[in-house]
Amino acid sequence: MYEIIVEDEFSAAHFLKLYDGSWEHRHGHNWKVAVAAEAQKLDSMGVVLDFEMLKPSLKEVLSRLHLTSLNDHPRFDKTGVNSSTENIARLIYDELSKKIKSPTARITKVTVWETPDACASYVS
Repeated sequence: MYEIIVEDEFSAAHFLKLYDGSWEHRHGHNWKVAVAAEAQKLDSMGVVLDFEMLKPSLKEVLSRLHLTSLNDHPRFDKTGVNSSTENIARLIYDELSKKIKSPTARITKVTVWETPDACASYVS
């Protein structure tokens, strides 16, 4: 099995509905994102995916989140789903998986750090 990982970042605000039903204060993070893709075998060029295909696709997905309040995103605003780090990782995974079409590789993991020492991942 082969795996590649690319990283990028974005800045955005969010707030969570807490266990007691109250809301925490809106606050912002400089979010770091790592995306992993894997393949059983390398393609005809000898790679899992071309980095220059994966990096711009990730940048495009993150550009729609950059400098926003994540609670206003339809994934969170219209559904009542908390804009937790876990759910943000899933959102990025879903959006990026739509963009990356490869017969041999797939996105397998998105990890999102909200601080340098706290992160969550969505693993497919």
